[in-house]
Amino acid sequence: MLDENKPGRYLKYAIGEIILVMIGILLALQVNTWNKNRQLKKEELKIIKSLNKEFSQNLVKFDEVSNVHLKRKKYIEMIMAIKPQEFPADSLRAFIGRVNSNNYTFDPYQGIYNSVINSGKIEIISNDSLKDKISRIQDLIRDYQEEEIGSRNFAIQNLHKYILSETVFDNFNFRQQNYLPTKEEELRLKKKYIKLIESDKYVSMLIFLRGWMTDIFEEGPILREELVSIINLLESEIEKHN
Repeated sequence: MLDENKPGRYLKYAIGEIILVMIGILLALQVNTWNKNRQLKKEELKIIKSLNKEFSQNLVKFDEVSNVHLKRKKYIEMIMAIKPQEFPADSLRAFIGRVNSNNYTFDPYQGIYNSVINSGKIEIISNDSLKDKISRIQDLIRDYQEEEIGSRNFAIQNLHKYILSETVFDNFNFRQQNYLPTKEEELRLKKKYIKLIESDKYVSMLIFLRGWMTDIFEEGPILREELVSIINLLESEIEKHN
């Protein structure tokens, strides 16, 4: 072409070739980026679906444990308000037992959560508000569990030991389902229950236990509200992906 004095045509041809190569490269890069983004979106959807399932299960667990705490509080207040002489022995025993045995704590499922946090995959979540809430929820759970553990430890170290020392539940047969105690046994046990319920030491322990539980009822609603907020955001993100 140069020999034929046609440099302009050669230059245009060369520029055209360069442009075609550049367009090809850009298209390849765009396709590659599109594929990566599509894979990230698929991975994000998988993560938020798994988290949504785990958080939803944990909300159910939280409500179950919270109801146990509420029942314990109710029985504490009931024992402190009743006249024990007006109740049969089996009812008094049930009241005391329910206060004494409800040492449940909120232990959420965290397999998916820990995997997402530890692997750094939380960064795949595009919703910054959701990502921040998920990152901070562990602090709320720990604070709530600390109150539960404090309440449980107080009950075990004080209330349980005191009741055992008083040998209130020393009749094995009476604890069996469908066992009918004799009138003498029922009278003897009822006297023990009345003595326990009316003792200043036992009442003081109930007051302290209810005090320990105060923070459970203050922090519980905050934690629950945050769990619900996270679940709502997760479900919203799932709808966007679908």
